[in-house]
Amino acid sequence: MKTPSLLAAAIVLLASTSAHAIDAQYRRLLERSGCTQVTETQGCNIHKTKEQNAKAGFVPDTPGNLGTRVAEQACLKAVAKTVHKPLSRLSVSEVLPAGPDTTVMIIVPGANAPWSCRSDAKGHVQSTMFTGKDGD
Repeated sequence: MKTPSLLAAAIVLLASTSAHAIDAQYRRLLERSGCTQVTETQGCNIHKTKEQNAKAGFVPDTPGNLGTRVAEQACLKAVAKTVHKPLSRLSVSEVLPAGPDTTVMIIVPGANAPWSCRSDAKGHVQSTMFTGKDGD
């Protein structure tokens, strides 16, 4: 009696997993706009082109968006100075542009969590912060 119930539950569970995927039309809008699901919640417009969203500071991979690279380098320098490690030992794990500011996630050797840094397109660093627990 338990076996048919378990089998039915397993089939329902497998059938419902595809409901969490994004549909093809939404995926095309994301690709065309250069947005991600995260940047869309921050203001990236999926109904605009990648170039339009790049001008607004949401698309890091376009040639016209040098601000994210400037912010990335400024953040690497700021975190290296804060943690007293050579710049060459740090690495960027993620760059998240959001409007005029960019958040850069930086991996520091020996740290159990990344550092977060926020900078504008001109390289003015607003903040650096360790994302793990204090003392880790």
